[in-house]
Amino acid sequence: MGFQLWYSKQTGIRRKGTSFSEFQDIFIDNITTKYIYEPLACCHITDNPLEVRETLKRRDFDTLGVVDDTNSKIGYIEREKLGEKSIEHYIQKFELEVIISDSTPLSELFQILLDKEFVYVLSKGSIEGIITRADINKPIVRIYLFGLISLFELHLNFWITKNHDNESWIENLNPVRIKMAEKIFEERKGNNSQLTLLECIQICDKRELLRGTDNFIKEFNYMKSGFERLLKNVEKIRNELAHSQNSIIANLQWSDFVSSITMLKEFLVKSEEKIEE
Repeated sequence: MGFQLWYSKQTGIRRKGTSFSEFQDIFIDNITTKYIYEPLACCHITDNPLEVRETLKRRDFDTLGVVDDTNSKIGYIEREKLGEKSIEHYIQKFELEVIISDSTPLSELFQILLDKEFVYVLSKGSIEGIITRADINKPIVRIYLFGLISLFELHLNFWITKNHDNESWIENLNPVRIKMAEKIFEERKGNNSQLTLLECIQICDKRELLRGTDNFIKEFNYMKSGFERLLKNVEKIRNELAHSQNSIIANLQWSDFVSSITMLKEFLVKSEEKIEE
């Protein structure tokens, strides 16, 4: 399954909107940081630092912008660095490494936030907003991630089918897992005559099948342990998305989340190249 969705049986032409590059283009050209950044809250340079610190703590903020008497943003402060001295002693400048444009694609945000808890957003020539790691939990980012993972699963299905003719993959799964898939198949099939049993197995099942498929592991130059770790992490992200958890990375370190999404995208690029060949 997968190939049938990508190519027309009648013409053999790739269907529009089914490639990873087309999917990425949507989130590079049209869906950018400007849709999810929060307006930057600010304090005044003459405010009491202890009161500002208490306000930050109460609001669960890590940082605030700082404005002067002309209401111009002159830098930012961080909660943990505030002491008893005046605010001006703690102001940090908006250096390039902590600034991104509001036109930055959502798909680039994860890597940008790899070694930073937050970055400031430049819009129309001035610092207007802030992006934190928590912002990836917003619906539009979830849509991007769910789309990525859905496409990823379609590609996994393709490679299982390619390497296991006539559903011979069934022989390689635990019978208990097959029974679970058959139950899901019966519940979902209804009038869907094109639904296959393969579409009813879980990511963990696909992981076991492909980890044990030497041709696949060799073709993509994976270590079995590395491939297993990738799919375990992707499954965690998918489950958090599917169950609408408040945080979709509650069960992952940020670095593991970023590396998994990066590897997932690299796999999709490579897989599409091989399929097009």
